[in-house]
Amino acid sequence: MARVIVDMRTRPPLDTWVQKAQFRQGGVYYPTRAGFPRPRSAEERSVELLVQELDEACVRWAVIMGRQSAEPTGAIPNDEIAACVARYPDRFLAWAGIDVTQPIEQCLAEIRRCAKLPGFKGVSIEPAIARGDRSFWAYEKRFYPIYEECLRLDLPVNITLSGILQMNPGRPYEYASPIQVYRVAKDFPKLDIHVAHGGWPSVMDMIGVAFVCPNVWLSPDQYFVKMIPAAREYWKAANYYFQDRTLYSSNYPSRPHREMIQAYAEWDWAPGVLDRVMGQNALRLMRMA
Repeated sequence: MARVIVDMRTRPPLDTWVQKAQFRQGGVYYPTRAGFPRPRSAEERSVELLVQELDEACVRWAVIMGRQSAEPTGAIPNDEIAACVARYPDRFLAWAGIDVTQPIEQCLAEIRRCAKLPGFKGVSIEPAIARGDRSFWAYEKRFYPIYEECLRLDLPVNITLSGILQMNPGRPYEYASPIQVYRVAKDFPKLDIHVAHGGWPSVMDMIGVAFVCPNVWLSPDQYFVKMIPAAREYWKAANYYFQDRTLYSSNYPSRPHREMIQAYAEWDWAPGVLDRVMGQNALRLMRMA
């Protein structure tokens, strides 16, 4: 049976996204782009070219992870994401970005609204780089109604964490700590929590949280390649301990699809594990398998 590939973090060149740093600053935006070509679709700001690149890389589904954060990453309207999913319903899925600086009832209303939209499979929050002028911890009690609503609707939650993410808006580095995920995961043991960027570079803390919290799923995306410090620890965890809770993502446009898939395949995988990482786990997380 052919391998099913699901990319858990693709940022298409939508009208709002191409105005953000991921597209405007090109190859210099992340030092972790070193050694990888810039995707042609990103240079030309073309969703059509992106779909062609997904075809060439044999990616079945690309997940548009919603975002409501401070500049330069900024806020992407969920309706803009929904329009892309509607245009390519057999290629893109979406997770709704929630602005955690808004009143909680407004956050819950947006979750309920997006949950009814075709192709929306989860909810994404980024408290560490929230809009406005300050960071928040994911475990702050004011966010607990969000987690409760996601449980009620049977939706997984994404919490994006990395040290580089903190650098971009000049936010305190300590808010990248994976320890905050532990507190949420323990208070909501039935809530599936997906961690984009895998909490890098706090790799061992992130792995430690996943060891003791079976509802935590890891997506180290661009930090999973061999040239990145500590990437081998992610691989060891995925290959031996988290075979069912590690997920592939390219982090496009930071990395191109075909080359990232090749980079994941270069690790020495136990039989059957790469198939789980590249797509099977994502389908389970999104209630599609």
